[in-house]
Amino acid sequence: MLKPSVEVRLENGVFVAEFWDCLRLDPAPVQDLRREFESHVTKKGHPDLVVDLLGVGFAGSAALGGFVALQRTARQHGGRMVFCNVDPTVREVFRVSKLEGLYTFSADRATAIAHLLKPSPGPAESLTPAASDSPLVPSVEPATPPRPRPSAIGGDRMRRRKTEG
Repeated sequence: MLKPSVEVRLENGVFVAEFWDCLRLDPAPVQDLRREFESHVTKKGHPDLVVDLLGVGFAGSAALGGFVALQRTARQHGGRMVFCNVDPTVREVFRVSKLEGLYTFSADRATAIAHLLKPSPGPAESLTPAASDSPLVPSVEPATPPRPRPSAIGGDRMRRRKTEG
């Protein structure tokens, strides 16, 4: 049986998280990510974060709540958060939940890291007024075109760990 998990590492000084064995993203690995990221920034680590969702085909509201908390932590420490490799179905969950405008989305990890390595624009350039509950939301990069979906559940996209046996 697959055990969903998150793996974190630093790439070019940016904290990067990728989920394993998570076709459906459960809250547990998101909470693990949150603990690891909070520990990282508490130790004065760089507060920018890339969340790579390659292989994730669905994210529920509990997982999204964890991402909201991660975004808050990153901002409190002067960092930014970028999602990459987001399946169109997962992107739709962000949109329907009215959370899409809070985040930046990138087609791939290299582009997401490059975006975070650029100096962040001044407040007048990066924030725009919104009619939502939050008085300000960050601007969002243009949406990437949808990628073809795998033909079967867990198809080619799910990132799986090799099991011994």
